[in-house]
Amino acid sequence: MRNLVAIVGIFVMVHIVACGYDPHPISGKLPCTSHCPNGYVCTNNFCYLTGTGPDGGPSSGTTGGGGAAGTGGTAGMDAGDASYSDALAPTISNFTAEPESILTGQSSTLSWSVTGATSLSIDQGIGSVMGRNSQQVTPNQTTTYTLTLNDSVSASVTVTVLNGIFTVTGKMVTPRDSHTAISLQDGRVLIVGGVAFNQPIASAEIYDPNTGTFAATGNMTVERQYHTMTLLPGGKVLITGGFDGSSDLASAELYDPNTGTFSSTAGSMTVPRSSHVAALLQNGLVLIAGGWDGLTGLTSAELYDPKTGKFAPTGGMEAIRQIPSATVLPSGQVLVAGGYDGADDLASAELYDPKSAGFLSTGTMHAARETHTATLLGNGQVLIVGGQNGPESLASAELYDPSAGTFTAIASMTLPRDSHTATLLQNGMVLIAGGENFTSTLASAKVYDPATATFAATGGMSVPRQGHTATLLPNGQVLIAGGFDQTIDFGPAELYQ
Repeated sequence: MRNLVAIVGIFVMVHIVACGYDPHPISGKLPCTSHCPNGYVCTNNFCYLTGTGPDGGPSSGTTGGGGAAGTGGTAGMDAGDASYSDALAPTISNFTAEPESILTGQSSTLSWSVTGATSLSIDQGIGSVMGRNSQQVTPNQTTTYTLTLNDSVSASVTVTVLNGIFTVTGKMVTPRDSHTAISLQDGRVLIVGGVAFNQPIASAEIYDPNTGTFAATGNMTVERQYHTMTLLPGGKVLITGGFDGSSDLASAELYDPNTGTFSSTAGSMTVPRSSHVAALLQNGLVLIAGGWDGLTGLTSAELYDPKTGKFAPTGGMEAIRQIPSATVLPSGQVLVAGGYDGADDLASAELYDPKSAGFLSTGTMHAARETHTATLLGNGQVLIVGGQNGPESLASAELYDPSAGTFTAIASMTLPRDSHTATLLQNGMVLIAGGENFTSTLASAKVYDPATATFAATGGMSVPRQGHTATLLPNGQVLIAGGFDQTIDFGPAELYQ
């Protein structure tokens, strides 16, 4: 009879484990809070066969299944405790993340299977997960999660956060490079001019984010490359200067999205210009500065007035600058940095002040550079990235602080690049895409994080590109269009998200 009781005890315990009740790893008894299987009661946080006491012996004082008689007994299941403790030691059967790779803002589900749990937790601020077998996480960077069982057994899994990926979208009507692109007020993207088959072109096209397709629109009045394009407050687009294949241009024209046509402005610029910069001022005028007139580099600047359609001179820069950058600051001033003066690349920078209608010197960059990018960040600073210094491409980057008028060097990119693009994303980060480094054209991309002042890898483009454009769409995606790889111009475009 004594052996029969022990056998019955073992049978019942195995049955309970099969039903999902995990024995305590030390005593082999069944943990509980309020619920136990039929025929069992919860006493002192453990399940006991009805009629037995906390020590496993019969509560009536009769002989226990594996111990002496008496109130509380001497553990009716003692005969099997050691074997059950070994067989049901705390174990993590699996710990997974699905999916293992996500985009920024997306979630992954951590799932696990364990036995013998008296405590169960996950680090990274999650804490206890007792009573659960899954947990949703939304990390903003690649994160490793560790599941710890009973403070003694652990397993880890990593969720990789991709800041973004590139996917192919529609094909341009005309493959081109060295063109301009701008987001219109209705969310479509206007692409104008550039080079196709080694010749400047006058054609233009529209990308529709809703359909992912390109369609031709009206042609410009003349072929243009190395021109500028500026969205005006009324929705029209100003195109100025450039090179038509034989001479630099003083002419300018307006694109009307409502009619899909180009027309000449009422007046031309005061001088021909290509490789210059243009910036929309807070007063609605457009600043045009620097460049090349076909014979020499320029220090001169002028203002376009949308109300009259005419250009007028304004104060000139202190240095000749071709291919500099121009960034409108929160103060309304315009930072013009770097460029080429006809002999050397420049580290100097200047500020245009609309109130005084003139330029004044500001801090000097840590590296002379042209064909770089300059991006206004959400904190009001300007991120300067890459570019060319003589025969070398640059991996370096720096920040301009308008309040101090100084540049500060920050962590460099892993690869030098010039003729790339830089786009401020809706999350405040900056996408750096493509370019070249004198040995090859690049398909790689980086994302700059202002919070850490560092660059991180992100998905690469489907093909290497330089001379392309990158345009932020209303939905937060970035349209990468055109460009070339030192061999051919590309028609297929890509979306970064």
